Amino acid sequence: MSSDPGSGPPPLLAVELDDHLDASQAVLLTLNHRGRVSHVSRAGCELLGREESDILGTDWFDAFVSASARSRMRSLFRRTMTGGEEIGRFEGAVVSRARGERLVAWHSAPIRLGDGRVAGIVLSGLDVTDRERNRDRRRQLLRELANVKYALDQSAIVATTDVTGAITAVNDKFCEISKYSREELLGQDHRIVNSGYHGKAFFRNLWTTIARGRIWRGEIRNRAKDGSLYWVDTTIVPFLDATRKPYQYMAIRYEVTERREAEARLRQRDTLARLGEMSAVVAHEVRNPLAGISGALQVVASRLPAERSERTVLDDIQKRIASLNRMVDALLVFSRPTEPAAVPTALRSVVDEAALELHRDPAMAGVAVAVTGEDLTIGLDRGQIHRALVNVLLNAADAMGCGGEIEVEIRRREETAVVTIADRGAGIQSEALQKMFEPFFTTKARGAGLGLATARRIVEAHGGTLTARPRGGGGVKVAMTLPTATPAARR
Repeated sequence: MSSDPGSGPPPLLAVELDDHLDASQAVLLTLNHRGRVSHVSRAGCELLGREESDILGTDWFDAFVSASARSRMRSLFRRTMTGGEEIGRFEGAVVSRARGERLVAWHSAPIRLGDGRVAGIVLSGLDVTDRERNRDRRRQLLRELANVKYALDQSAIVATTDVTGAITAVNDKFCEISKYSREELLGQDHRIVNSGYHGKAFFRNLWTTIARGRIWRGEIRNRAKDGSLYWVDTTIVPFLDATRKPYQYMAIRYEVTERREAEARLRQRDTLARLGEMSAVVAHEVRNPLAGISGALQVVASRLPAERSERTVLDDIQKRIASLNRMVDALLVFSRPTEPAAVPTALRSVVDEAALELHRDPAMAGVAVAVTGEDLTIGLDRGQIHRALVNVLLNAADAMGCGGEIEVEIRRREETAVVTIADRGAGIQSEALQKMFEPFFTTKARGAGLGLATARRIVEAHGGTLTARPRGGGGVKVAMTLPTATPAARR
């Protein structure tokens, strides 16, 4: 390499520096007091894509500095030459013939004469273009990941677990739907939200699938901390190590409770349509013959002396016919629901009338109904709510073997009126508790299993809910909630 005498390092020193810097891919060049290149290393020639002869003597700023930085760099150079400022370390773009603009991290030092005057500067630098591009790419990827995480957190319930199933991370959506805090969830497994709806075989299949490194998809019913149930459409993804063994699982869930309920309502609507057709046939083909049979039995019974034993048999047959008629009536009521004609009504009076009807039934002579609480006036269909209350009270009385006290409480809770009916029966298993409001489900030897299903349909038609839970000390507590607003206000 050559140099501009009197304005750059001695030739021997420049060669030695070139050898050291070339080994590290560093660029070395010197500029004289006019800003022209007086020395350039081999690495500098490679960076600029030019021969040494094309570089030496050339104005550095005009030929090789990026146009966007040219004015600023020339100004700094001039201040350095007057002794006013030393550039030191900086990054700047240079123009390479073969590779376009390249970003270089420079270190500059002034070349001083014996009297202290600045004769030029020495620049050493490293091409950091790829480093910066990688850094920008990493930043972009991190931004994209942050955006994906944000979008996921807004819509999905996300949790990660280790291979044992212990929860290691949850997002805010998980805490929101499960009603548990992050601290309560971390370290637990997903049994903390297990509703008991799915059997052991269901979860055995789930774990077998993901333990083999395969993705599992399905819908799960979970239970929140407050006891409420919710459905989630779940995808569980195993994260595999170099040996293709899972080391972590991520579960991504979307709540589908409303969709499941809508599907259930559609199925129920179809079922009711078919049931309505069947009930019409039953009413015609069963009730009419039953009425004829009952009338004939009354005639026969009236002709028998009171002391004849056959009278007992006839009375028993009449009771069976009455029971069949009640079942047909229940089927007709359930299959042909009517829109509530709600008007402002004193709720306590409806509860008292339902309790009085229960007392009138000779089979319920051993049952007492204790009513307490507020006397609220709300919008309801008196006849329909009366029927719903009677059905719930009959179920509670049956659970106690038609003997004991049923406790009924009326209270206001925010914008609803809550009627709680609590019995002291033997209680009910959790699986049966979940099904007790389903049509045709019954734990009794007799009965159509439509009383509670009808009660729930009536209450839901009023915009309310009918739920049940075990009662502490034994028994079941049924809660009927009804909106306190009038129907017009609700609309």
